[in-house]
Amino acid sequence: MNKPLLSVAGLSKSITLHILQGKVVTPLRDITFDLYPGEFLGIVGPSGAGKSSLLKCLYRTYVPTSGSMRYRTEAGEMVDLATAEEREMIALRRREIRYVSQFLKPPPRVEAADVVAAPLAAAGIEQREARARADGMLERLGLPDSLRSSFPSLFSGGEQQRVNVARALVSPPRLLLLDEPTSALDSENRARVLELLLEAKRDGVAMLGIFHDTEMLEHLADRVLVVEEGRVAREGRVGEVEIPNYIEAAAVEFA
Repeated sequence: MNKPLLSVAGLSKSITLHILQGKVVTPLRDITFDLYPGEFLGIVGPSGAGKSSLLKCLYRTYVPTSGSMRYRTEAGEMVDLATAEEREMIALRRREIRYVSQFLKPPPRVEAADVVAAPLAAAGIEQREARARADGMLERLGLPDSLRSSFPSLFSGGEQQRVNVARALVSPPRLLLLDEPTSALDSENRARVLELLLEAKRDGVAMLGIFHDTEMLEHLADRVLVVEEGRVAREGRVGEVEIPNYIEAAAVEFA
């Protein structure tokens, strides 16, 4: 039987707001789920429900307060991402785990194709080949040649999102975390991203994704996790679990 790539159990996160006299907020409470290779788990819920906090814990931008996040590495070892040493997390981010947010934070004065090629260079791919593969990925995402040699800091939000997606998929990870990666894209470019994500899924990449786009979710997700007030309210296969109008409301909000 296929083993989970990721097993999350009892995950909670509390944050102390020192500027508010030490007030404690708890964006995540006792989150539990498994994720399998080649599976897409959609995360939906109202604004402030804890969706992004969940992805940040998995990427270890946030350190969980309690619970475990057991990840099966390419070597077959089980690593608890909640307690792993930072050097181990850095190595996993470089080789196996990628995070795509709404916003790109590019290094200054680095061309878009070189930003995308960075994971390949880190893996020891020769510079010319890495650049060619990066150019090819950006071409598939509809970024014209003139922009590939330009600085992403000057790009529009949608152009930056495409660079972000290209960087994540130019060397497919084993676990991909997606936080509204298409929020600034038109329908044509969302379709391009969808095609690449479906390819990655067929190749066995496991994904957790937050989308405010019903069509993307319906095409990609195998299961849905409905998060409300930091807890899993419902979980099930797409079409079998009730999803309130969070996505439609968010789509209007971000339009």
